[in-house]
Amino acid sequence: MSGHRRGSLAFLYPALAATTFVVGCANDTVGPDPAGQADAAFIGRKPLATLEWNQLALSMIEKHKPNQQAALRGMAYLTLAQFGAADAAKKHGHKPNVTLGALAGASAAVLAYLYPLDSAAFEAEVRAREAALEPRRHAAFRDGERLGRAIGRKAVALARSDRFDAPWTGTAPSGPGIWFSSAVPPAPPVLPMLGLVRPFFMSAGNQFRPAPPPSFGSPSFKDALAEVRRISDTRTARQDSIARFWAMSSGTLIAGFWTTTASELIRRHRLGEREAAHALALMNTAAMDGLIACADAKFTYWLLRPSQADPAITMPIGLPNFPAYPSNHSCFSGTAAYVLGSLFPRDRQRLKGMAYHAGVSRVFGGIHYRFDADAGLQIARDVTRLALKSDRRNGLLNLLSTS
Repeated sequence: MSGHRRGSLAFLYPALAATTFVVGCANDTVGPDPAGQADAAFIGRKPLATLEWNQLALSMIEKHKPNQQAALRGMAYLTLAQFGAADAAKKHGHKPNVTLGALAGASAAVLAYLYPLDSAAFEAEVRAREAALEPRRHAAFRDGERLGRAIGRKAVALARSDRFDAPWTGTAPSGPGIWFSSAVPPAPPVLPMLGLVRPFFMSAGNQFRPAPPPSFGSPSFKDALAEVRRISDTRTARQDSIARFWAMSSGTLIAGFWTTTASELIRRHRLGEREAAHALALMNTAAMDGLIACADAKFTYWLLRPSQADPAITMPIGLPNFPAYPSNHSCFSGTAAYVLGSLFPRDRQRLKGMAYHAGVSRVFGGIHYRFDADAGLQIARDVTRLALKSDRRNGLLNLLSTS
């Protein structure tokens, strides 16, 4: 992927693996390692169809360039449909060609909703996958395809009613310490209604709303602002590299990074189709809840950015056009990392380190205070606990059964 070069990852990962950051989830109850549950029918065979369809989705992100939030939302509904399809295929005897057809039907249905201009390409991909099979296997593939399309339609129905595109009719507040648009010319904030989007696991976007940030002008606020200014004045090459790496503002975006990270874990642990789809669906839907919770807090507190409080602060990365507190990256990447850490316990510490670096990268970049990152990671921990608890109660499949 053009947005995530392996050279950059090789440069950063040693520090991530060595970090002593502790996420504070010692009492979390986590499920069993899915590596031990991989479907033997798929181990050792050609690449998983789940991962291939997700790679196609990432190419659509790269082509159509949605914003970070829309990209994650799309991956959440896509992977949810894939998990539903793989699970339904298993209940129909778990024949490999039924599963392949189910994944194709579900994926094509959701991708056509997300990227309607490319719907013909998705249909051609379905037919190419069928044609690659022996003729005697076509009937099973088409049985699965019908199953998958029905589930894909349920996921699309959920997406159409989630209020993601709800118009904003409000106005931004004003006053000391309040965010304002630094865009030229000034522009409305990005997605101020995101906190009201229907979540996957939370009861509402405000379920994990953090306490207010330090008051503007208070000693705690001044200390946090001074830290950002010190980093800005003395930014090292490594801090600059970390800030730029985690910006992920092009290519397949943050959603692409975590999909790729999850896919590498899935391949390494040799998961089967259903288990792979489950891991991706749980990660993406939980991460979307993290973003929803983050937006609720952002547009409750409307905290200005560090460079708006101190114009001498420099930034090697772009300044997002919405309030500071908490950090979206910490909410998004933190949740993705913590969910994956629960599913792949041997990689938990490395993933926690990645979550920490995603958050602190925004401080290095001059666009967030450290308390923004801390609050975002706390939201990520809270959302992860809830998502894991729901998942143990079949929560992902229940979402599709009620649509």
